[in-house]
Amino acid sequence: MNILVTAIGSFSAMSVIETLRRDGNYVVGCDIYPAEWHLESLRCNAFYQAPLATNRSVYIEFLLNTCQKEHIDILLPLTDLEIDVINESREKFISKNIILAIPGKDALMIVRNKYLLYDIFSDDKLVPSIPTFRYGVDEIPMDIVPCVAKPLDGRSSEGLYRCFTDEEYSKTLLNERYIIQRMIPGNVITVDYVRDALSGESFCVPREELLRTKNGAGISVRIFRDAKLDRLVSHIGEKLGINGCVNMEFIKNDNGYFLIDVNPRFSAGIAFSLTMGYDMITSHINCHTGKKIQPKISIREQIIVKSYVETTTQYF
Repeated sequence: MNILVTAIGSFSAMSVIETLRRDGNYVVGCDIYPAEWHLESLRCNAFYQAPLATNRSVYIEFLLNTCQKEHIDILLPLTDLEIDVINESREKFISKNIILAIPGKDALMIVRNKYLLYDIFSDDKLVPSIPTFRYGVDEIPMDIVPCVAKPLDGRSSEGLYRCFTDEEYSKTLLNERYIIQRMIPGNVITVDYVRDALSGESFCVPREELLRTKNGAGISVRIFRDAKLDRLVSHIGEKLGINGCVNMEFIKNDNGYFLIDVNPRFSAGIAFSLTMGYDMITSHINCHTGKKIQPKISIREQIIVKSYVETTTQYF
């Protein structure tokens, strides 16, 4: 198959490209920066420099033209913003028989709105919820501090504020596009989760993030298994009607796993799941092409550390 992968400079891109190439696909990559700025471009069969996704109409036209030129079968975006923009124009791609390897429209409407995500599970006894308030809409408790303030449709911790004092909270620039959540103690748990909506088959790989970057990408993680978390993740996936691979984030403490986010894309640490033996990437493609996901495997608790090897490439 011919697959167009966007944002090849993102954290998950190298794993995605190499897995797709290994499976015999023709991979076309694109990014807002030139090919010479990305080692990943050398791993693609072809590369195109893309306009900014914020310029919605120009970006969609670029994708459609590239798909036509390269006879693309599947469009696989790797960032939230691109998924948002593509989702708005999904009919244009579907009409040209281009498969969009993203969640369905209804699921995206919920997971890309943190307040809606909270609201749909707020009365769900199986899903512990963090008290969440929308700025300018709900009456925010006087004792809300310490709290976390973040954009309604935020991504990768952009625009996120952690307020530990009333003074910090008062200085936070908030508007109706923000939600406020109580800050609860605990460890960050990220779960790579894939679900075939046709068969209902699913599988997840949880990891506790021991070290992470400021924008939330895990560097050192502990892979583990917890039947309670498995059931919780499966319940969330079924209720949202997820098809394909997404990643969920939780805060874990003595009171359970509190849902923070459901991101409609591969996690920055998708390589951790690949390393421990489960191919989320191929399974994701299979969900969108009528094939079965990889069978469930046993997970052995382990620590995985991500390191970066310095590589230099010359262009003349």
